[in-house]
Amino acid sequence: MTPSDGPTAGTAEAIQRPGAEPEAADAPHVSIIMVANRPDVDPCDVLCDALPALSCGDLSLSERAWIDRHTATCRYCANELECYDHLCQTLDQVYPAGDIGPCPTPRFLPTKPAAWYVVVESPVGPLFVATTDDALVEIEFSKGRGEDELRRHLLERGFAPRPLAEGQDGPNDSSRRVIDRVRSQLREYFGGQRDNFDLPLDLSGLPPFTRDVLEATVNVPFGRLDTYRGIATRIGKPAATRAVGNALNRNPIPVVVPCHRIIRSDGTAGGYGGGLDIKFRLLALEGVTLAGLSG
Repeated sequence: MTPSDGPTAGTAEAIQRPGAEPEAADAPHVSIIMVANRPDVDPCDVLCDALPALSCGDLSLSERAWIDRHTATCRYCANELECYDHLCQTLDQVYPAGDIGPCPTPRFLPTKPAAWYVVVESPVGPLFVATTDDALVEIEFSKGRGEDELRRHLLERGFAPRPLAEGQDGPNDSSRRVIDRVRSQLREYFGGQRDNFDLPLDLSGLPPFTRDVLEATVNVPFGRLDTYRGIATRIGKPAATRAVGNALNRNPIPVVVPCHRIIRSDGTAGGYGGGLDIKFRLLALEGVTLAGLSG
């Protein structure tokens, strides 16, 4: 096993971590371009972390040019930059440099699409399941987590969380039909009657790298295993093993996007966002053991 196998915490080195020792005044500037070009780093994460520095004018010309090039081809980051610019402009109006005067007319962002959520019982504990009127957007293990965390994840992805009580319909019957379809297929999977999910998935609001990882992972068949390195190779970034692990650890649709089937190259389990006990139970349900796998 190499040190980069499996999910570990990785962040851009250019960002000061809370509680870390401050850099010396003459410390060399770490270019966000250098950080973004590292194979174990998602450039979308680097750009989003750099937005405050961009707003304050702390980035170099080359770094600002890199942001322009990246947002020209990345819709997710272009949207994040637009939202950040809108926020800064609004703050400038509310808190001008001179006399504040009367408050400006409030501005409102476009209405977010609703994500309706319910609790679905399962052998691995209650699951929060969230859908739009068209597709599944989130499955959250409730073990050690609460409804607030689900709502935060949905808001971060650009959805408006809406609880859907038993027997209640959303704005139309579509949301209830999608939730019932998800509930039925989960019940069949946990009951040993289904080995392939047939559900529309909505991966919007996720960075392109994460979407690539999830789209590769969803094709790993029932009862089979792949490795973090294998997924990295599939998406054309064989050196990005660690970044793949980080993306899968934040998988918003576990079970259906089967990140539990992804392990380390040495045959050990690696990590799992829902906890290793759930990962082992899901693998056992599919008749999988880890012994004898060659990475």
